[in-house]
Order: sequence, then structure tokens, then C-alpha cells
Amino acid sequence: MPPRPAPACRATLAASVAVALLAAACGQAASDPPSLAPTGTPLPTAVTTTYPLETTAWYAGLIIHVDAASSVLDEGGGAVTVDLRLENPGTELATLNVAVLLAAGGRGIEPVRGTVIPDVPPGTSVGTTLQFDVDGTFDVPSAALRIGRTAEHLVIVPLVPGSQAASTLEPQALALTGSATAGSLTVTLAGGELRADLPDWGLELPRGTMALSVTYTARYRGDFAGGFAFTGANIGLRLPDGTVIGARTDGHSQSAVVLEPGVAVPGLFARFEVPAPAAGSYALVVRDGSARASIPFTIDEVGPPG
Repeated sequence: MPPRPAPACRATLAASVAVALLAAACGQAASDPPSLAPTGTPLPTAVTTTYPLETTAWYAGLIIHVDAASSVLDEGGGAVTVDLRLENPGTELATLNVAVLLAAGGRGIEPVRGTVIPDVPPGTSVGTTLQFDVDGTFDVPSAALRIGRTAEHLVIVPLVPGSQAASTLEPQALALTGSATAGSLTVTLAGGELRADLPDWGLELPRGTMALSVTYTARYRGDFAGGFAFTGANIGLRLPDGTVIGARTDGHSQSAVVLEPGVAVPGLFARFEVPAPAAGSYALVVRDGSARASIPFTIDEVGPPG
């Protein structure tokens, strides 16, 4: 059995242990930094703005209802959404297959990647929402929704009225009247329309051109039992500069019918391409062989700029 330390040695050992423990405690306390609450950077505050547009536009045979837009933005940018309803009054499936941009200050922002604008079956309407992601330098309050190709008429719907020149391309009904007789053919105007598109083709016209359509009644005053073969050769349009043009030769733009003797046929139609803007003095020219007559009329309304 090993010898036990003397009482004096035991006291010295205990004192050494106490000193060592005290030194360790002091060292640990000295090395620990004070506990401080972290200082956080405040996040930017996003601001939501609503633009109640309630605007209707006409493009390539579609009626486009731009119902509303909204933005959620902070100093770094954010998102702008636009609610649309696409209405197809025609008899064929319609597609809005042109650029749709949010434009301001010479910049045009496309919808977010993967956006698909739905097709619109005939006689129906389809709703859709477009989202545009913008950075902090994009001036949203001065922006406008722009629809169309650069070389053609454009729909322009500003988010804030007056921030840009608006263009809805609304067709203009024309109150046309008058009658003329050339040879055995009498034509009486019933009305007209001026517009920037060809809705039956689903096409938008070039910016320098408008479509002028006239409706009329035709009557054959002769007595030939076989009637009168009425075609585009019997109708023309004199422009304000004196040029006489025929209806569009697209298969959709001129009525062709056999007129029976003494029977007036209403609802006939001719569509012409005229320079834009289309205000000025015109005349519908009636032809029967070498015989000529004209029905003058004036368009006071001005279409979209050329």
C-alpha cells in the first residue's frame, strides 16, 4: 500500500488545484465576447398600384378588351400584370399572333417567358393575364400596352391616360347616301365603314392604308330576261386626288350577283384600300359599259395616322 502524503503536502496540492481552476475560469470569461443582437437591413417595401383601364381595341378581326392592369414594385423593379379579354365576332378561329409589349421610353418589355395567348373560337371570348417583369429603371406610370407589328397599325393603351397617345383602332361607321344611274344600272348608297383591319382575313393593314367599305342597293332597269351580271367591273371609287380604283381583288371584297329586271337588290358590298388618314372627298363610280355616273360623298372622320 503506497504511502499517503503528509498533511502539509495535501494542503499545498489543494491550493494548487484551486488556483488552476480560478485561472481557467478567468481565462474563459475573458475570451468570450459579449452577446449582441444582430443588426438587420430593412427590406424594400413593395408598392401595389392598380390601373382600371376598361378600354376596348380592335385588331385583325379581334375585339380586345383591356380591362385592368396592376403593378407590384419596389426600388429594384417588380411585375406588371395586364388583364385582357379577347373577343372573336368572326366565323373562324382567331389568334393574336403578334407582338404584345409593355412600352415606355423607347423600351419594349415582352411578357414573361412561357406566356401563351390563347386562341379564340368563333363567336366566343377568352380571358388571359399577361405578366411583364421590369427593372427599377423602367418608368411604369408612363408605359402603354402596345399590340401589333411596327409596319402595321398599332393598338396603344396607356396605363395612365395622357402619358402616351392612345390608339384603339375603332372602326368608324359612315352615313353615306346618294344614288346614280349609268345606262341601265342604278346604285343607291346605304352606308359605309372605315377601319384599319380586314376582319374576315384576320389581318391588320399597313400603317399608310385604311379599308373603306361601302354598302349599296343595285337595280337593273332593263328588260333582258337573263338579267344583268353585276360584278366589280360595275363599281369603282374616286379618291380625293382624282384617282379611280377598284375594290380589293381578294375574293371577299366585292359582291357579284345577277340582277333581275326591275328588282332592287340590297346589301351589296365593295371594299377599297385608301390612303390613311382617309378624310376627304370621294365618289362611288357606277359603270354600265361606256356609261358612267358617280355618287359623291365626304369622309370627315380621320382614321389612324399614316
